[in-house]
Amino acid sequence: MANPVRTTIAALLLAFVSLSAHGADAAAPASRDLQVLKQNVLDLNRELTSLEQQLLYPSTQLAVFLSIDVGTPIRLVDINLALDNKNSGYHFYSDQEFQALAKGGIHRLYTGNVTSGEHTLRATITGYDPQGKDYQRTTAYKFVKTAGRKMIELKVVDDVETRQHKFAFKEWNE
Repeated sequence: MANPVRTTIAALLLAFVSLSAHGADAAAPASRDLQVLKQNVLDLNRELTSLEQQLLYPSTQLAVFLSIDVGTPIRLVDINLALDNKNSGYHFYSDQEFQALAKGGIHRLYTGNVTSGEHTLRATITGYDPQGKDYQRTTAYKFVKTAGRKMIELKVVDDVETRQHKFAFKEWNE
């Protein structure tokens, strides 16, 4: 696709060089025309490069969000996020932020670019359990990144049977 267009651009540049070699009689009007032609060629080349980049390197964006069940007795203190064993973020939750989460809010923990392929997301959450005791729990999630944006929600949900919390992941692709 790019080869015929690049050939056309080369031909236009050759025409520019050959026209500039003519006498000084037609130099003034031809010079203006050549400048316009040169600018058009440069604009076309810029657009082609942009399209080529979009085709060769599709969006690699990943976004990770955190939410909790409404009315859950958990109290989050902080979260540490790692992507492929590299620290990707940390957040300490103030009382106001926690109240917003408890009312159904969602917090964006991470936004960045990752390569296509398999990845591991690891989250370590520190907080208080329903009895008021400190707890720290780590969860891991494997996912496959494909072309386009990917969004992952980490949701802290109540586990009625164990009277503890568990983590559920949900993915969206764009």
